[in-house]
Parts: sequence; C-alpha cells; structure tokens
Amino acid sequence: MVTRAAAATFGTLLILSLGAACASKSDTPAQPTPKITVDTSPITDSGPYWCGVFPQQAIRKISGLTIPLEESIDGVPATHGGCILKNEYTRFSLNWSIRGGDEALELARKNFGRHQLTELPTDLGEGLVAYTRDLPITNPYVAFILFRCGDKRPWMGIDFSEVAAGRNVVTDSIELLRIARNRYGKVHNCSPKGA
Repeated sequence: MVTRAAAATFGTLLILSLGAACASKSDTPAQPTPKITVDTSPITDSGPYWCGVFPQQAIRKISGLTIPLEESIDGVPATHGGCILKNEYTRFSLNWSIRGGDEALELARKNFGRHQLTELPTDLGEGLVAYTRDLPITNPYVAFILFRCGDKRPWMGIDFSEVAAGRNVVTDSIELLRIARNRYGKVHNCSPKGA
C-alpha cells in the first residue's frame, strides 16, 4: 500500500525529472557569449590634438569614449593654461604652468599620494599616476609631471573620468605624459628632459 507521503514524494521526483529532461532537450542551441574587443595597442603621437598636446586618438583609445567631446581652453599660452574635454560632465582636464612646480608637485603628492599607482620614470620627470576609486564624474584617474624645458620647470596635471576595460592605466598615463611633454617642447621651442 502506497502512503500519501510516498505518493507526494514520487510525484515531486517525477515532475523534477521531466522538467530536467525538457530543459536538456531544448531546440534552441546555446548562444555564444559576445566577446568585447578592446584596442590594447600602444598610444602614438599623431594629430589631430586636443589641448594642443594630447592626440585625440590616444584620449579615445585610453578612455574608450566614442561620444562627441567639447574642448574648452583658457590661460596665457606663454605661461599657464587649462583645458577641459566634456559632454554632460568633464571627461578630461589639463592644468599646466611654468611657475610653482615644486609646490604643485607637493600638493599632488599630498592629495593623491595614498592613491598612487606609481612614480614617473626619472627620465620623464617627477610626478605620479594615481587612481582614487571615486565615481567617473569626479575624474578619479590622475597623473602629474614636473620636468625641465630649457631654463623653465613646467608642470602638467591631468585627470580623466574612465579607462577602457583591458587598458593599462599606468602605461597609458606615462606615455600620454611623455607625448604631452614632447609636444610642449615643440610648441614652446625648448628641449624637454627630466626634472
């Protein structure tokens, strides 16, 4: 004699078995997961430029941004300046000057030292690359450089909102600063070297 509990257990097992059999015999083949392609090739120095010193293709490659960006530049070209690239918020910014480099470097280390990813190579200049882990709207990726160019000691500070998945932010930031430093030398007719 079959008890009510045994019948319920048997019925549950039968339903689970049939459900599993139906699921395994699906007529629809499994769809492959789409692969996200990331351009991991090195950035290069080729125009056109944003902010006078950054290749547009390099900024787009590093950030992964394909949206239109509006450029806004201010300052006095001989001594200091600023530049932002934005759409609904600032995605990239640059500040630079030929004055106050030691103070600016000290401030960068104070503000971002605990988030520092690396120091800059000495042949490039003094400075750092940092990531604050804050929201993109705060531009959490930061890089700073102090270098020599003729008898001046210019500095540049950049920050940006995002880095494309698969990109190496340290390598990209260092190369971006190297390109900007060399472009600065061409624009200001001086020979850049370490600080």
